[in-house]
Amino acid sequence: MRSPLGTGLLVVAALTVTDAALATQPSPSEDSPAPADASETTPPPAPSEPEPPPSSPSFGPKDSPFAPPPNLKRNPIDVLPGDVIYPPLGDKPSRPVLWNPEWPRFSTADWIITAAGAAITITAAIIPPQSKHSLGGGIAFDDSARKTLRLPTPEGRYVARDGSDIILSLEATWPFFVDALVTTWWYRGSPDAAAQMALVDGEALAIVTAIQGATNTLVSRERPYGQTCGSPDLPNATNDCEGNVRYRSFFSGHSAFTFMAAGLICVHHEKLELLGGAGDHIACVAAYAGAAATATMRVMGDMHYLSDIGIGASVGTLVGLAVPLLHYRRVHLAPTEKAAVDWTLIPVGAGLGVGGTF
Repeated sequence: MRSPLGTGLLVVAALTVTDAALATQPSPSEDSPAPADASETTPPPAPSEPEPPPSSPSFGPKDSPFAPPPNLKRNPIDVLPGDVIYPPLGDKPSRPVLWNPEWPRFSTADWIITAAGAAITITAAIIPPQSKHSLGGGIAFDDSARKTLRLPTPEGRYVARDGSDIILSLEATWPFFVDALVTTWWYRGSPDAAAQMALVDGEALAIVTAIQGATNTLVSRERPYGQTCGSPDLPNATNDCEGNVRYRSFFSGHSAFTFMAAGLICVHHEKLELLGGAGDHIACVAAYAGAAATATMRVMGDMHYLSDIGIGASVGTLVGLAVPLLHYRRVHLAPTEKAAVDWTLIPVGAGLGVGGTF
């Protein structure tokens, strides 16, 4: 028989456990209505998680389409970021432009050449032309070409000069601004290739300006319009007749710079396929057409003889083609794999034979 004291203790213990369980449950909000039935208290099933989008293919060290990691100790320019594929600008993704690992990058020697060219250019611009003028007047076909192409009025000649300046500005900045910065860096998402292109363009420009500036100062050839200084159309008091610019005819800087730019445009578009297909060929032809128009306008404006623009076009074309092609040559060739031969002993009749797998 159970005692009343034991029964009381069991009742108190049961009430204590019940109170503790109720205290741990959150109290319902006053504003929230009570559920009508048990079905409403059942939580809805958790939504299924969406499947993750397919990941882009990853490249291993041997399959990577990008250049190897830069060596900052060897070349400071390698501190620039590598090629990355940015989100496409439209519905059609743009293919990145990759600098082939087998092509040489802009090196210390290139920096030295560029700096030396810039120093010579600045020096030649400061030093006035020599007092002894060489190649005075026209030579060979210069005079006949001047009579044919020179515009008859001073106004027309100044218009031709302004036109040549405009085309020069477009041609000289096109390889840097349009091809390297806009097309390669921004549109194609390839900053490393764009930097290499711009550095090659700068080296070519430094070489051309150095050659043209030094030759211009040393030869000190009088411009064609110098023959008319003192005439009613061109008084001696004008800047053209009094300044040093009168004796800087050989050779034409406008011709050299525009033909250099045309060479750079053609090589970059050919090697990197910046536009793809016929677009690269059209850009090359248009660049040389603009260079030819600029050179012709210099003769029409009576600023140069035909021999001046001929030499300028030759020097510009040579540098504009040679400098980038030297950077697009293959020098870091991948090592060829050695042929492996596995030799195996093969039982033949009563003896053994030797077989190999190549």
